Amino acid sequence: LEIHRDNFDTLPFKIVELKNFGFLTKVLGLYSFIPFNHMPWKYSDINSWIAIAPSLIDKKFFCKIHELDKDKPSIILCAELPQFKKAELVKGEEYKGLIIGISEFGVFIDIGYHFNWKCGSLIGLLHKSKLANNEEVSDFRLGQEITTIYIDMNENGQPEFSNDRVKTDWQMGKPQELVGHTIWVEATRQTKNKTVDLFVKGKYKADLVLDKQIYPPKIRKKILNLKNELSHGEIIICKVTGLNERSRTLRIDWHTVVETE
Repeated sequence: LEIHRDNFDTLPFKIVELKNFGFLTKVLGLYSFIPFNHMPWKYSDINSWIAIAPSLIDKKFFCKIHELDKDKPSIILCAELPQFKKAELVKGEEYKGLIIGISEFGVFIDIGYHFNWKCGSLIGLLHKSKLANNEEVSDFRLGQEITTIYIDMNENGQPEFSNDRVKTDWQMGKPQELVGHTIWVEATRQTKNKTVDLFVKGKYKADLVLDKQIYPPKIRKKILNLKNELSHGEIIICKVTGLNERSRTLRIDWHTVVETE
């Protein structure tokens, strides 16, 4: 170890156990210690290390011998050296992460966990405005595993996340690409509501538009009656004719009914 220390050699080490100010480790078969401030990446508080600690047990990284005291004996490691490959994030893809921080405006997620920490730490924000409709910030806890959608890098070069697939798709222009295409539409019926809602591909809200200049009143009335008779989960085939960006709604034409008429 003295020779490795004096030569500034790079050595592999393994995380063994969480301690108060760092991790118990093993290097060359000997127990050692690495402080949080000498780990390969940094957090602003100890709670973040506590949150991810279970996922680091038995993980291997690279270090140099920082201090060596044969009398105690004591071996202190330092892993502040380049050792990670670059993570290639894809917009709209889902990534697994661990929650390392919670604030009133959202939760902070480290998706380095998704890459088994081989790319180091990748911290991003899941803002409360991008939570799914049934989620609240108070629902989350430190150390919780979460699957989230990568949107883009912010102005500070940090990932932005979303848990609302529909909002994310609209932001990325996926529903817009459906205009002009014939595609399946699912009917949903709430038990307390007699009206039927339509969703393109089962997720994008749709309005059945019947142009008065094209469809005679009798046909319009019949199509609307057929729509109201649809059962929950029933699939129909429609053509996407337009969209409303503000309301995130696609306009559809139930063309198979019109053709039949």
